[in-house]
Amino acid sequence: MRVDARFFDGEIARDHVASAELVPEGLAIEGIEVSRRVWSLSGLVAISPIEAGRPVRLGHDSAPGARLVITDQAFVRELVGRAPHLAGGFNVRKTGRWAAIIAVCALITAGILYLTLSYAPQTLAFVLPESWRHTLGDQVEATLAGGAKLCATSTSNMALADLASRVAQGDPEAPLFELKVYDIDIVNAFALPGDRIVLTRKLIETAGAPEEVAGVLAHEMGHVYHRHAEAQMVRAMGIELLLKIASGGGGDLGGLAGLLAILRYSRDAEREADSFALDQLKKVAIDPLGLKRFFERMMKLEGDRGSSGGIFGTVSDMMSTHPVTKERIDAIKPLPEGTAARPVLTDADWASLKKICG
Repeated sequence: MRVDARFFDGEIARDHVASAELVPEGLAIEGIEVSRRVWSLSGLVAISPIEAGRPVRLGHDSAPGARLVITDQAFVRELVGRAPHLAGGFNVRKTGRWAAIIAVCALITAGILYLTLSYAPQTLAFVLPESWRHTLGDQVEATLAGGAKLCATSTSNMALADLASRVAQGDPEAPLFELKVYDIDIVNAFALPGDRIVLTRKLIETAGAPEEVAGVLAHEMGHVYHRHAEAQMVRAMGIELLLKIASGGGGDLGGLAGLLAILRYSRDAEREADSFALDQLKKVAIDPLGLKRFFERMMKLEGDRGSSGGIFGTVSDMMSTHPVTKERIDAIKPLPEGTAARPVLTDADWASLKKICG
């Protein structure tokens, strides 16, 4: 059984179209730009936990830095059947957490979770069941949207897909996420539980260039990478309410104002997201000064709002949930000398993105 795959050789920041096939010697990989190689099954490593319906990222002991991404679920099931150790795959570098493997199942009682919550909400965010995370994401997104029109997603709109792909381009360690735009008349962006990011129409309209939106998106990717949204909800709401929401037994996020209070991150979380964004923009050769210009724009609009009401006027503006400081702006530096910035979008795609909500 031969299936399509994407291969990162670990030497250049670009993926290659390849095929994967199970052969008697192990897992064979080859493509037009990929010389044939066979990875032994015993040396295979799952870079992130294998989950039904999601792409699988594999590495191998013999090829540090190389990555193989497979989306065919039938092939993945057959592969796990022949290499069952992959079912317990775990990426320590990605999680960066001192807990090696924490098994979470339905038999864990609320009391044990309460005890864990008292000491380690950030760690607990990484062991929440995937079904909880996606159910919470659905609830948070519905509360956030408040009936607003969903303009597009990264799976339905080419310009949005190109933006998401460009910011994560060639980086197998970048978090997987779904990007959405809602017709909301405030300037903001949100990383939600369950690996999803929301941009508002007003944010895109306010941005002066695609590099500004790309910088904001990279920042939100940092929140996704560190699971700040899940950790903040665990910290603010407690496991009892999360259990009710995730099990379908009720629960109330308390409306938009309550939700935004939950999604206000600490200074450390904002610095972590900024650090991720600057590293990511450097990896993909996007000018970080776009993010700097956007932050400066937000500070100016915040200053104007006192006299004129600005374009915000609600608790839901970006300065409320992502307070910008001079320290954060000063930390943003240009790309290293000798690194040329590459465009984020074509002029046509940028014009299309600006009008994404019609």
